[in-house]
Amino acid sequence: MRALKTGIYALVLMAFISVSLPAQTPISGSISKLPSGTVSSLKEKAHTGNTEAQLRLGHAYWFGEGVDKNIDAAVGWFRIAADRGDPVAQTNLGYLYGAGAQGPADAAEAAKWYLRAAVSGYPPAEYNLGLLYLGGDAVQKSEEQAAYWIGKAADAGFPAAIAGLGYVYATGQGVPKDSSKAEKLIRKAVKKNDPVAEMNL
Repeated sequence: MRALKTGIYALVLMAFISVSLPAQTPISGSISKLPSGTVSSLKEKAHTGNTEAQLRLGHAYWFGEGVDKNIDAAVGWFRIAADRGDPVAQTNLGYLYGAGAQGPADAAEAAKWYLRAAVSGYPPAEYNLGLLYLGGDAVQKSEEQAAYWIGKAADAGFPAAIAGLGYVYATGQGVPKDSSKAEKLIRKAVKKNDPVAEMNL
């Protein structure tokens, strides 16, 4: 019995570690293989204040789709959309600052953007903010805040957060330790087609 529990904890820990890198979800709709002229059209719309076009341009520059890859341009377009309140752009900025895409990683700037998107209810930002609280990166470490934000993202059905919440319950960080609930959450993440969680079950 003890070996089974140890195995479950190890499994949950591996799942969480695997998904604990900042979660990113692409914007709805693919921007890959942009037809010629699309970037010009996006630029026109973006310059007139179209937030979706600003976001799509940020992605185009980030991944080099239809334009040369240019992180500075991506950050610039994301910032414009983020300042207009777009949670996807805010989350992308958080990710880019946290990853150090323009130089040294800036966890404080990442936390600022994740918080802005998280309070609007965007699950990837809620999850990423929870991870920052869990590790004490640029925010005061708080297992309770980590469990709260990861839990909000999990409640919204975000697979990485569901697996992360399983880890939180398995280790009792910010919530009462509950191996049964942890296992159920990991299985739920697998059912949501989270390939990382599936590999670890």
